Amino acid sequence: MKEAVQFKQSTYLKDLHENAVKAETGVDAVEQARATAVTNVDAWSFPTPRFEDWRQTSLKPLYQQSFVQAAIKSDVSSSDFDHIRLKEASDATIVMVNGKFSPALSTVGNLPDGCYAGSAIDAPASVQTALAKQFSKVARYSQDAFTAFNTAILPDVAVVYVAKEVKIDTPIHIINITDARAENVYSAARVFIYGERHSDATIVEDFIGLGENPYFNTAVSETVLEDEAHITHVKVQRESRKAIHISRVASLLGRGSNYNSYTISIGAQLFRNEPLSLVDAENAHATLDGLVLVDGNQVSDTHSALDHMKANCTSHQLHKVIANGEGQSIFNGKIFVRKDSQLIDAFQENRNLLLSENANVFTKPQLEIFADDVKCSHGATIGQLSEEELFYLQTRGVSRADAVQMLTYGYALEVIENIPVPTLREQLSYAVAEFTGAKIEAQDIV
Repeated sequence: MKEAVQFKQSTYLKDLHENAVKAETGVDAVEQARATAVTNVDAWSFPTPRFEDWRQTSLKPLYQQSFVQAAIKSDVSSSDFDHIRLKEASDATIVMVNGKFSPALSTVGNLPDGCYAGSAIDAPASVQTALAKQFSKVARYSQDAFTAFNTAILPDVAVVYVAKEVKIDTPIHIINITDARAENVYSAARVFIYGERHSDATIVEDFIGLGENPYFNTAVSETVLEDEAHITHVKVQRESRKAIHISRVASLLGRGSNYNSYTISIGAQLFRNEPLSLVDAENAHATLDGLVLVDGNQVSDTHSALDHMKANCTSHQLHKVIANGEGQSIFNGKIFVRKDSQLIDAFQENRNLLLSENANVFTKPQLEIFADDVKCSHGATIGQLSEEELFYLQTRGVSRADAVQMLTYGYALEVIENIPVPTLREQLSYAVAEFTGAKIEAQDIV
């Protein structure tokens, strides 16, 4: 067992990197990106509250703890994650343990011809070509220390490649497991999704942790859509309450493409997520919806960017938060409309529900528009449950406690009901019910 070493704040990521064992993937595109990312890790300062984008978030839970690199080999078994399996994806499940593809735990044998789901190391020539063209270019590791760190130390890449004019009827489930049963560890999860022209697929990216020890997980996913491609990407973060999860979810949209992203956060002590969508062609649409549940001392920080780079595009963002206990949520959502990107229709809303006097919410929706023929709106609300709605339910014989639970449960389901995977909707509905204390029956599941 390696001895955990405590590093100083200013060089924390650099020191972790220097003490890491770099596992060569043998994939040219990955190794080239890694070589450049190493330089960025060395150059970037560790974020502090003096950084504008980190002003509300303290990283003390990270740099005041000691971590060692997670082992590539682990004795994880299927029983460790059976509770989150999706029956719709029984033949399309990728399992990554501490960032490394596990063929023994994965089942990916029922995909259409020309499609691939698995490790980048074993990917066929067509997938290697896509990696060479786009890997690491969408996530922009040169602009973020944690994305650069992930690129510098990743042991593997989970790849989903959907061939031209192919529709995958069942979802593909990527299960990312961090094994922290023996010690405090850090790991790097990486996903690359590529949809060729007129392709259609749903990918669920799941994160869980094993053990009672704290751990640090840096995760990056990149999605590239060619013209007229349709990709639904669902990220479910249900990690240990002792986990620190810092991630970037990036996408690049082609002409007429449709990208629907849903991020559900119900775990981790500290969760920082940076959705980035580059709408770089006409008639494309991007959705960046999210649901955050925080209580106790949990902190969730979402910094999103929707970048409209071409004309005639649309986007939608609904970010909902339920904060209880001393939970804290930060939302900073930016919509950019570039010069000459006319006829843009962009909607952004952040809704926050406070269930406790000690919960805190910071919200900052932003529009930066450099074109004059656009329809863009944004807004934010912070409040408590409506006394009128609570009173109405109480007049119908519902106790106040049950009324609070019912309304909170209904509030959360607005995001979940859009996820096109019934088993996942059921799992998340029960998770929300557990959080709110609501009692639900099978017929109540969305």
